[in-house]
Amino acid sequence: MTSNAAGGRRIYQSRDRQRLIAASLIALLVAGSSLIFEKDPETGLLPVPNDYLWVVIPGILLIFALAWRALRVRVETDLGGIDMVRVVGHERLPWSSVRRFEVHPTPGRQGSVVLARTDGEILVKVRSELFVRPLRDRGEARRRARARADVLAAQLEADRVERQSELLARAAARAGSAPPASSAAAGGG
Repeated sequence: MTSNAAGGRRIYQSRDRQRLIAASLIALLVAGSSLIFEKDPETGLLPVPNDYLWVVIPGILLIFALAWRALRVRVETDLGGIDMVRVVGHERLPWSSVRRFEVHPTPGRQGSVVLARTDGEILVKVRSELFVRPLRDRGEARRRARARADVLAAQLEADRVERQSELLARAAARAGSAPPASSAAAGGG
């Protein structure tokens, strides 16, 4: 789930999750497109291509663009902050505004969600963990989702602490190497 990249950038991603999102979008396209070949319930006529191609072609292009973006879903961290790359959109939070990472149940209580709590008490969703299981296994699915969410939250929290201490060390080094303002003014005058 975690890989280290060059330049201090850490990437948290799940290839299985990316493929599942992309495949789901393609499956929805195929299922929805099958309605084109249904007869009109009122007239009993099949639509001709001129009736639907102008809508279907842009829809196909949009779904394939979203499926391509789904393969790039991830959470990235670097010295500047945390970057949440989603299928539609992308959000960045600087480390200075992140207080901690928390795990909460999803609204339907079927999974867990990892949230970043900011200084302004705003919760920003980082990732949802949800396992779709048969009814008899829902408890196990919730436990697995919570375990995965806890692991990701712990990794992100350790990353946050490490990055913030590195930023503090750099700031202290800069403050220590720069001459004090009073001595610089006295020497120049």
